[in-house]
Amino acid sequence: MVSACLAVLLTAAGCSGGQVTPTASASFPGPGSTVALGTNDPPVGDCATNTSEAATSVGSVVLDLTPSAFTAQIRLQGGSPNTTYGVFMQQVPGSCPQPAANGGSLTTDSAGGGQATATVPRVQGATTFFIQLVPGGTGPGQYTSDRIAVAPQQ
Repeated sequence: MVSACLAVLLTAAGCSGGQVTPTASASFPGPGSTVALGTNDPPVGDCATNTSEAATSVGSVVLDLTPSAFTAQIRLQGGSPNTTYGVFMQQVPGSCPQPAANGGSLTTDSAGGGQATATVPRVQGATTFFIQLVPGGTGPGQYTSDRIAVAPQQ
């Protein structure tokens, strides 16, 4: 069963020793947690740093967890026009960094807007969840969501 404790990182969060420090909590499970999609992106392989500090928002992501799945409903506004992004569903610890887009892709229209929904199996033991959008599915990411942190599954 998913723990009843959820920390939503909607504002700047401190990190120390690779641990994400949550700043607010809400009950979970629920219909999902809406977080910002921003322009800051951690260096390749950095799965611990929260990226919300000073990020410019370019959309939002609804992150939802069940005991067996991790789902993201992504809404990008103001991205690069007519661009396909690989969707990287990151779970820490366990499946971050992803070596390839595991959540499919999102393609923007001529105004740079796009929507996608991705679902991947939930990694046992993962406690932090976020997504990254990577142009063409390779190379450094362009957009990263804020993270949600939950207590380990019981």
